[in-house]
Amino acid sequence: MTSIRWLVGPLHLTGTGGSNRAAIGARVAVTAGGVTQTQVVDGGHGHFGLQRDLTLHFGLGQACEAQVTIQWPDREGTTETFTASADQRMGITQGESPRTAETDRPE
Repeated sequence: MTSIRWLVGPLHLTGTGGSNRAAIGARVAVTAGGVTQTQVVDGGHGHFGLQRDLTLHFGLGQACEAQVTIQWPDREGTTETFTASADQRMGITQGESPRTAETDRPE
């Protein structure tokens, strides 16, 4: 059976450098196995004050790690890049090292 790996990247900002605390407008690019996926944290769309989840989800195929690049929504366009292991939840605060927590993965 082929195992599919994933990466979950919640973004939490401290408000430093002119970015908003919810990271709305941050652009995240994840590259694994020669494929790059890009998502943007947005404020949500819809009616009656509904908002999308601010957690971004990326599938990594069979790759065991990925390169993650974040362009923060500050005036300088600050960019941070790091390597992330598959099958982990990540908390990312602008200007700090990513925090990870391994999670159970269905077999």
